[in-house]
Amino acid sequence: MIVVKKVSWLDEDSGEAEVLLSDDFYAIECFCSDCDLSEGERFTDIIYGFNIRNIVRSSNEDYAIESEKDTYHINGKLVDKGSKILQIGAFKIDISDGAIPKDIMVNEYVEVDIPRIDIY
Repeated sequence: MIVVKKVSWLDEDSGEAEVLLSDDFYAIECFCSDCDLSEGERFTDIIYGFNIRNIVRSSNEDYAIESEKDTYHINGKLVDKGSKILQIGAFKIDISDGAIPKDIMVNEYVEVDIPRIDIY
C-alpha cells in the first residue's frame, strides 16, 4: 500500500506541490498540480515519468531506486509493455515517455533514468 508521507506546497493557491509517496520499502517524490492529496492518505494511482532516458535490460532481478542529481535511477519490472508500465514495489510508473527496446519483454527487469515523476 502506498501512502502520502509528505506534501510540500510550492504554490498552494494553484495547487502545486511536491509529494513524497512511500510503500514502506521505497519512496518517490513526485510533482503534483491541482493537488488535493493529504498526508497519511492512501495513494492508488499510477505515477508518470517524464524525460525518460537509458531504458536497458537489467541483470539485477531486484527492485532498486536511487536518487542522483535530480534524477531517479530505477531498477524495476516491466509489467505491461503495451502501456509501458514499470513496477517497483507497490509503485506502478508509466514510462511511455521513453522508448523501450524491442527485445525487452514483459516481466523482464529494466534499468531506467527518470528526471521527473508526476501525479495526475
